Amino acid sequence: MQAPAIPEDEIERLAQLRALRILDSPIEARFERITRLARRTFDVPISAISLLDSDRQWFKSVAGLTICETSREVSFCGHALHSDEVMVVDDAGHDPRFADNPLVTGDPRIRFYAGCPVRGPAGARLGTLCLIDRKPRQMSGGDREALADFAKMVEAEFRLNLVCGAQDELLAELDRMRLRASIDPLTRLWNRGAMNEILRRELAAARGDGKGTGLVLVDLDHFKQINDSHGHAVGDEVLREAAARMLAAIRARDSLGRYGGEEFLAIVPEATPEDARTVAERLRAALAGEPLPTLSGPIGVTASLGVRWVEARDRRAADELLRPADAALYRAKRGGRNRVEIGDAQDAGSTSS
Repeated sequence: MQAPAIPEDEIERLAQLRALRILDSPIEARFERITRLARRTFDVPISAISLLDSDRQWFKSVAGLTICETSREVSFCGHALHSDEVMVVDDAGHDPRFADNPLVTGDPRIRFYAGCPVRGPAGARLGTLCLIDRKPRQMSGGDREALADFAKMVEAEFRLNLVCGAQDELLAELDRMRLRASIDPLTRLWNRGAMNEILRRELAAARGDGKGTGLVLVDLDHFKQINDSHGHAVGDEVLREAAARMLAAIRARDSLGRYGGEEFLAIVPEATPEDARTVAERLRAALAGEPLPTLSGPIGVTASLGVRWVEARDRRAADELLRPADAALYRAKRGGRNRVEIGDAQDAGSTSS
């Protein structure tokens, strides 16, 4: 196996990558759309946006794999980083650089690879947009141009700072170790602790501008039956796919996190009560639409949702603020599931069971 060489501008390249504040960040719908679209366009099982850190390749988005990083030494993208041209490996099993690479001889058993470098806003090559297949194939000149166009889409997103408000503040303050501890490893959304911190920050901002905040609790219906019928690996797939689908349904300013086993929380800042309900209905519809793809085939999933709107002057703790949404969520389950219920003043003293 041939390990990738270190680029001549490595020090500056890494500095630009770190300045982008994207490593170990939560998944974002804008990048998920690109990898999903590339996967469908080129009819490959795997597509990824890979960023080359000092000792690893980390996937900002990956469609078709459950891992989020590998060592840099085994990365194909490390080789593709040295030119602006699309690098194509027709058959890795017969390429002396990769034939004994563990990503070829073991999972995910790469045979075909095509990667186009992506540059950051300051000009350095930070990683690649890549396509992977488990069988040999060739790539036409037109397809190479199309992949380069997709890579330009990634670069355009790098230039846009769409993560804003409390999430941006949190990303700026956390070092890499604490940031990784704030991300749910399965869904790559914010975890419960991070969502509580984001909620605290959003409520503090709301008190300054007098605007309200919407809280939406989402619980997947009959999730235990999915685990019992299909196994926990498929259950994990359902959680990941549900997270990605909900992320695509919220507004750019909103925050989404995994709050429990199969429970999620969406924070809707600068919102009216109707804004909060609208976001909740979009989340419900996103899950209840097309079945989620899994190793066991498509699985239909719905969710019950509870909504709470918090006034700017409300200073109660997160658990207290969420109690009406929690009560409304269980009312949705009792009312037949796959529905949205609104928490009210009477729910403030309620608890779920």
